[in-house]
Amino acid sequence: MSRSEPVKIHVSPWTTLLLAVFIWAASPELLAALLLAALLHELGHYAMLKHQGAQVEAIRISPFGAQMRLRPYPQLSYGQEMLAVLAGPGVNLILAFVLAAAGKWWNLGYLFSGAQLVLGLFNLLPILPLDGGAFLWLLVAWCTEPFTADRLVGAISRCMTVFLLLVGAAVIYLEQGSPFLLLGALGPVWSGMSEKKLVKPRISR
Repeated sequence: MSRSEPVKIHVSPWTTLLLAVFIWAASPELLAALLLAALLHELGHYAMLKHQGAQVEAIRISPFGAQMRLRPYPQLSYGQEMLAVLAGPGVNLILAFVLAAAGKWWNLGYLFSGAQLVLGLFNLLPILPLDGGAFLWLLVAWCTEPFTADRLVGAISRCMTVFLLLVGAAVIYLEQGSPFLLLGALGPVWSGMSEKKLVKPRISR
């Protein structure tokens, strides 16, 4: 039996730039909490995919997450793909409760818990290519067919993105918040135009 090929990892240049901006603007503790949450999120996806026998061919790291390209065989069922999609936010939410409990003895526990909670909940929003949007796409495609899933989830994603942009702009204007609040809303727009989802649809586009 031939040895499996190593996973190819590509890091977008924009990722390095964004990381430099966060290092300049954020405290070391906050930066560590966010990076740990993002790393464990992606490891949750990866571990579930490996557990189900999927072969990860390549990982592309962008400013808004990591996209995993799977080898065409073996092909996962809709249910298996949905479990893989939920594994990332699931890890974040579980660790959020664990770290919150640890905050009684470790002051930074609440900060790290908050980062896990925010990342986990944000990724569950029904917006492509976030995990919530991917899960909804898989669910609709399973119940109907991929074309209907594209139309329905695409419409929901656009409406939710506009809503987040308006809310982010309002918070910045009224509360004098950080412009980084808009980054989360702009992320799905950019990522949806330039990157593929974590789980590739069953039909070619």
